[in-house]
Amino acid sequence: MSGGYLHGLNALRIVASVAVVYDHFRGWFASGQQRWTFDEKASATVFGPLRLDSLVGAFGIGTFFIVSGVVITYAAQRESPGRFVARRAVRILPAMWVVLLAVWVVARTNTPIGVTGPVTVGDLFANLTLANFFFSGNAGLDLVTWTLAVQISYYVFVAATIPLLRRWPWLPPALAVTMISVLLSVLHDDGVATHMLRVVVTFLPILFIGQVIALVRLGRLHPLAGLAYGVLQWLLLVRADLTSDLTPAIPGYGRLVVCIALLVIVVCRLTGGVVAGRWTRGVANRTYAVFLVHVPVLYVTPHLLSTTTGTTLAFFVATLASAVIADLLYRFVEAPCVRRYRKWENRGRNSAERAPDDLAGRVEATR
Repeated sequence: MSGGYLHGLNALRIVASVAVVYDHFRGWFASGQQRWTFDEKASATVFGPLRLDSLVGAFGIGTFFIVSGVVITYAAQRESPGRFVARRAVRILPAMWVVLLAVWVVARTNTPIGVTGPVTVGDLFANLTLANFFFSGNAGLDLVTWTLAVQISYYVFVAATIPLLRRWPWLPPALAVTMISVLLSVLHDDGVATHMLRVVVTFLPILFIGQVIALVRLGRLHPLAGLAYGVLQWLLLVRADLTSDLTPAIPGYGRLVVCIALLVIVVCRLTGGVVAGRWTRGVANRTYAVFLVHVPVLYVTPHLLSTTTGTTLAFFVATLASAVIADLLYRFVEAPCVRRYRKWENRGRNSAERAPDDLAGRVEATR
């Protein structure tokens, strides 16, 4: 099947981003004990009747995970393990580090930014390495980064199995099923570290469903085998849900993931029109930046406006500020880091390609 650029996933990433931000806006209004008329009407006419009221944010996170599973599998088909790891690191870490450093600096001024208690240098380093999720006593600077612990775990698995993925594409999905099944048997919610590991293992099946979708689309896996692996990963997700009271603790989450997977399969076939437009791709490229910045902006905006959390003015300013700051983060941190690394990578590749020719020339000159 097709191995080209999946334009439809750009549009889906935008929808997922809106869902996540919208869900956090709802929590923002509720925390300030404010009414949000738009959300009340949406709940009464759309989310409530469809029983989606508690699934808006879950839809966004689940969609990001499956889309990531698809895209990362495509990348793994053409990159070495070392290059794969380096490219993923350059893609996600600099922007995350800049946001966490900015939040830490603002939190040190005692400005309300969603951080509980005073912050220390130790808190900063714990957040920069995501260790704050695995050890108690560290303040969380941007709690949405928990999803990156899941993503990075998936990246590590994919990097380690790239040789197998290319030679025996059926083997990594089988290893993933085995690994997650064993981990679910031994991990329990009885401590900070084990709880976070349990969270990671609970959500990993969603990314592996994305991997299976990609392998089938690429023609590397028979559709029936893909269906079997997808069902097994879904059953592991259901098992994780049934054996934990804490994660994901969202009624109907298993059914939601099935719907998202089907939606991704359909959207992958979209290739033209709006989904392939320049604006769609441009906005989609900024969804990671939006994801990183919107929660800190939500908390700090009412303070800067000297108004009560949840007012209409603060809502519109927070929306605009999130968009502007995300664009700046993408333009001046995320995109430049990727470009500079690719330039360095290409320079090294060109040098390696020239080396045999230079050697041949020197040998010829000595004759």
